[in-house]
Amino acid sequence: MVPVNDEDNMLLNLPSHIIIDILSRLSTKTLSRCRCVCKVWQKLLSEPEFSSFRILRPPTTSLMIHKNSDSSFNLLEFEDEPNYHDFYCVPGTKFEQPPKGLRQNCMSIFGSVEGLISFHEFGFQNPDTVYIWNPATQESITIQSAGGVMEFPNVTSYGFGLSSKTGEYKVVRIYQEVLEENLLHVTRSDCHVYTLGSQGCWRYTGHAPFLYSCRANGVFLNGNLHWLIRDPDAKEFISRFDLDKESFQPFPAPPELDELNLDSLELYQDCLSVCDNTSDCDIVIWVMKEYGVKKSWFKQFVINKHPIDLVGQYYEVVRILKVFMDGEILLMWRDDLLISFNSKTNSLQRIDMNRFICAPNESDEERFPCIEAVNYASSFLSLRRFEVEMVENTF
Repeated sequence: MVPVNDEDNMLLNLPSHIIIDILSRLSTKTLSRCRCVCKVWQKLLSEPEFSSFRILRPPTTSLMIHKNSDSSFNLLEFEDEPNYHDFYCVPGTKFEQPPKGLRQNCMSIFGSVEGLISFHEFGFQNPDTVYIWNPATQESITIQSAGGVMEFPNVTSYGFGLSSKTGEYKVVRIYQEVLEENLLHVTRSDCHVYTLGSQGCWRYTGHAPFLYSCRANGVFLNGNLHWLIRDPDAKEFISRFDLDKESFQPFPAPPELDELNLDSLELYQDCLSVCDNTSDCDIVIWVMKEYGVKKSWFKQFVINKHPIDLVGQYYEVVRILKVFMDGEILLMWRDDLLISFNSKTNSLQRIDMNRFICAPNESDEERFPCIEAVNYASSFLSLRRFEVEMVENTF
């Protein structure tokens, strides 16, 4: 047993609220180590009080990156100042094997809320199983499929968010059966909601209007989830799902959208945005300055995409990953290329993604990985607070 000196005793004997205040200021990596110091600290870090206290602090901006080739998760953190920015892979934060038994090469991330990451598995072994995972506590919850036939041309789309009134975490699932000879003809369109810690089952909430895509997930903002859609009546291109009322509404979209095949719905500095790559020459980023007001959509950037060599890759979905204080924007092209846009010089440049997520001894094939990335703010919210759920430790 390691001897404990007087200074260690003094720290361990501090009142719990002071220890919580101190620990809440530490990084995710350091907090993970603190869990192993003693049972008292492990218990404190699992308390709802600690999670609530840490949420009040400015979160460390980071991305959780899932690399398909080796089924690992890497934490990419940012330094963000008015005149300087950088980003780097945090040593010691490579997470492997989230829920045990999950075949991660057949998984897709669809949300991240207050440190909880949601993803679903697809394939024939565990069709459409959903997982909620907290990387900081290494706990996970498994949610079985709500049913349906998981094959083309049927569509399944998900969203994960937090009710603004009740504080409940909810998974929303849209399932649509589509005619193969007419992909715009929907024969069945269901919406189910799963509330963490409720009755442990999916609830059918009614018909899901509009036509959705399995490539687009719900974007969480202001207590609502938002999807890019196709409207047979061509009235709107965005659908909003109210997590309190559990109902759908059409939502105003930018004025110049015609096709949605190469558009993505994102967040830009806490505003809803659309990144449109349908043009031969430009990437257009629209931003909704005032939530819910159609006239507030503003063409924030028109980016010339020809200066960098993207032959054969022009027509791909582009996503906004991070907007830095100095005006630089980090974009992801398709799922295998990072690009930086300088809004002051209106210029693009490639970023070597391998330096963040590749090991030196990897093969050439592994060094051009396909990835998923989701914004992530760490939290020590224990999934065991949802008493009805079966929680699994993943470390």
